[in-house]
Amino acid sequence: MKDQAPVLDVFIGRAGDAWKLYSAPLSWRTPFLPYMDARGDIYPVRQPDLEDLERFMWESDSPYGPRPTSDGGLQIVARGRSAVTLAVWLQELIRLGDPT
Repeated sequence: MKDQAPVLDVFIGRAGDAWKLYSAPLSWRTPFLPYMDARGDIYPVRQPDLEDLERFMWESDSPYGPRPTSDGGLQIVARGRSAVTLAVWLQELIRLGDPT
């Protein structure tokens, strides 16, 4: 079985009092997330809501692999069309300029 391209592999975790999105080194650098730095990270972002993500991905019939952490963080891997769907959902987490 061939891997579907692109592959979006991100981790959203605490960074001090805020949350940060980290991209895996080989993760797709999507144009849907234009605020990524040179490493593919975005700071700050909102805390991930696993229930909202599951609902969004389910409604768009987009399989993905979530791995929640005990402190509210979340690793997410999605391939192909599901990676595009995930990128759209991730746009909602971006909160540039919001100090809270």
